[in-house]
Amino acid sequence: MFRRAWLPTLLLVLAIAGCSRCGKDEGPVAPTASGPARYLPRDAQASVVIHDLGALGEKLARFQNLKVASFAAQLQSFSSAEGYVNAVMRQVGVDLRSRQALEAAGLAPELGAGAAFLGGNRAVSVVGVKDAEKLEATFAGFARTRLGASEKKEESGAGGKLVTFSRPGSTDAALGLLFIDGGKFALLGVGPSVAALRPLASQTEDKSLAKEPILAASLQRLPSKRDFHVFLPGGTGLLLPAGTVQGLTLTGLIDDRSVTVHADAPWPDTKESLAALDAVKDAVDLRGFLPPDSFFVARFRGDPSQLDGVWPYLVGDYLTRAVQKSGLDVKAEVLDNFKPGTVLALSLSPKVQLGSGMPALDLRRTNPFRFVNLVALSELEDAARTQALLEKLPQLSSDFGAKVEAAELKGGQRVYLTTYRAGEGAHFALGPNGKLLVASPQSQLEASLATLAAKAGEGPLSSDLKDVGQDAAFSAVLDLRRLADSVKNLPSEAWGIGGFAIKATTVRWLEATDDLRAVTLSVSRKERALQAEMSLRLTPTSPSSTTTQPATP
Repeated sequence: MFRRAWLPTLLLVLAIAGCSRCGKDEGPVAPTASGPARYLPRDAQASVVIHDLGALGEKLARFQNLKVASFAAQLQSFSSAEGYVNAVMRQVGVDLRSRQALEAAGLAPELGAGAAFLGGNRAVSVVGVKDAEKLEATFAGFARTRLGASEKKEESGAGGKLVTFSRPGSTDAALGLLFIDGGKFALLGVGPSVAALRPLASQTEDKSLAKEPILAASLQRLPSKRDFHVFLPGGTGLLLPAGTVQGLTLTGLIDDRSVTVHADAPWPDTKESLAALDAVKDAVDLRGFLPPDSFFVARFRGDPSQLDGVWPYLVGDYLTRAVQKSGLDVKAEVLDNFKPGTVLALSLSPKVQLGSGMPALDLRRTNPFRFVNLVALSELEDAARTQALLEKLPQLSSDFGAKVEAAELKGGQRVYLTTYRAGEGAHFALGPNGKLLVASPQSQLEASLATLAAKAGEGPLSSDLKDVGQDAAFSAVLDLRRLADSVKNLPSEAWGIGGFAIKATTVRWLEATDDLRAVTLSVSRKERALQAEMSLRLTPTSPSSTTTQPATP
């Protein structure tokens, strides 16, 4: 019952998360404090505010034109994504894709909407009201057809008029609708949540989400153009348990090129502890030495020496214990000797075998270098100090469950080759001009050494992705198109015996994702807050008709 009654709100949230190639270049400006946030509680476990239901509905209509949406709809036995969405809209009773349909249902889409999750399967939402009688009729139909609640009751009291719908013979309300603020907004609740409507309507402004100081400060630091925002308070046990950050604010913006989510979390420690996330403007750019077929590229432009208190959280407990056992001084022997600008890249291994299915995501059971090639590069402050550390690797490697042996390639290049029980590991070498190279397999190590001896190239990032993380300390790009092309171009032996059927299915799926260009991530700090930006970028296409006929409820 709870899931069905919340289907409209869930659809709106899903539209935000998955919609693409839709909307305008700029999203709506966030609503004022007198909007939906005024009637949501500060102490909710999670809150969502959508700024304009009409704009969001139009974006939902365009979302159904994606190839991947049609492909997913076909898996559900629908001929197209539009047919699937039409069926869902009929279940909801209101076509969320149409501003006119929303207004005909009694909603004021420009006033936005909100939802608060109170815990214990209780949740409430707030919507703008254009016509109270029409909205009441809309939810009466929804309660009758979806919840079996055909008996209606009205009562006046604190906050405004409360309309409830119950099942025949039941004294408990299945759905409640409370008109507030002179009928400008309405609070909605399902089942046990109905009891929370009047207290929320009567709450003072300082108890509302509109006066949440952590959220307000985060929204000030985040971009003002957004389609929605989400707030997760710290210490509630929902995603952010006690002892973590004070709160997490997410904002989202959808345009015709990307779906972007920004995150902001006030840092509970000192401002200095975030120093590693200050980008060094003149950091060396080593991306031109990375393999041109890399589908994943990451770059760190912060000061590595500032990672001294952070690296145990990044590498995990197992490696931290191994480092402590080995006696390696990570700060002095590693971090202090790295210059800003370390890069890492992954490319699909030409020897990958896909016929045996998906591997187990456990380094102890599956060697990742059977599937991908690795290259990592760092400029050094003192190459001699790093060379001394490399000479110690054979002795230190046993503490890490691996074996490192020094060897010489043709031409006298000294390398350090790693193996562990799952096979070949990450190899090390000190390349030309004092650059530390970490690569696997050995063929990739040798190819990268040859690249370092030459002039840097254009690098693996195409022109439309080079702007990622320009001002961030950390940035990463997952080029979905390059990954798809690499899979399509694998030799026939990569698919195993009878692999032609597996390849055909895989290629069909990859072609259905042609709309998806890349996933990008950047991390930095602003004032005393940790910030991140994640974006799903879309393949630009020529304008086409996206007009959708509303589904008949």
